[in-house]
Amino acid sequence: MILRGASFLLFVAMALLPARGDDVLFFGNSFTFGAGAPVVKRNGGVPKLFEEIARARGRQVTASAVTRSGEDWEYHLAQPETAAALKAKTWTWVVLQDLSTRPTHAGDIVQFMHDGETFSDRIAAHSPHAGIVLFETWARPAGTFYSVKPGHDFAGPTQMMAELHQSYGKLRNDLAARNPNRPALVALVGTAFARATVEYPNINLNAADRHHASAEGYYLAALVIYETIYHDSAVGAPTQFYHGALIYPADEASKMQKVADEVAGGSQK
Repeated sequence: MILRGASFLLFVAMALLPARGDDVLFFGNSFTFGAGAPVVKRNGGVPKLFEEIARARGRQVTASAVTRSGEDWEYHLAQPETAAALKAKTWTWVVLQDLSTRPTHAGDIVQFMHDGETFSDRIAAHSPHAGIVLFETWARPAGTFYSVKPGHDFAGPTQMMAELHQSYGKLRNDLAARNPNRPALVALVGTAFARATVEYPNINLNAADRHHASAEGYYLAALVIYETIYHDSAVGAPTQFYHGALIYPADEASKMQKVADEVAGGSQK
């Protein structure tokens, strides 16, 4: 087929246009922006770790974030910054991380579900094809449990993780049923933390406050989110970030990549 004149010029112009990359928007709190790991926090938290992993794997990705320490989805939904961010562009994916106790008996599971549905509807209004990734958070490590509110203690990390896993899974199923034409996934970060704690107890995933994550923990979170979205093995992901300001030992990194692959390899399509 021979292309002539304006048709040929249009063909050339389209061929020279860069492929549109993925725009990924995160909403969350200190678990997303990297509190407890100063070098991670200074350089953009989990969103930027995720972005660098994706770019190193040959993907065009730009990650943005709206975060506020100690806050939940109900807070974000009431803020003008949230509306502005959702309208800023047509997003490819939106990652939602709620307050760590909210999807448990110590929080408010009913409100968690309601806010997740509201977020889903608002995302669909501006980016109807955007996939939603629910960022399942981790349980507090053994020995640090306390009464979140009277009569609502956790027996230990196993109970807390089970409740988190159940609630995020239930919300995922609800969102998928409400809008079956776009992806709704759970990034099993907390599940990966629990597995890594058993398989590799010498790798410390917890910050000094035993609530937030260490740099290693945030790396594991970013790996799980990457694999959840792209269904691409995390094995072989980069281990150096921020121009060498953060370097994960190769042995530790390979173990965390293996855990991410084990946990997220069966992510919902």
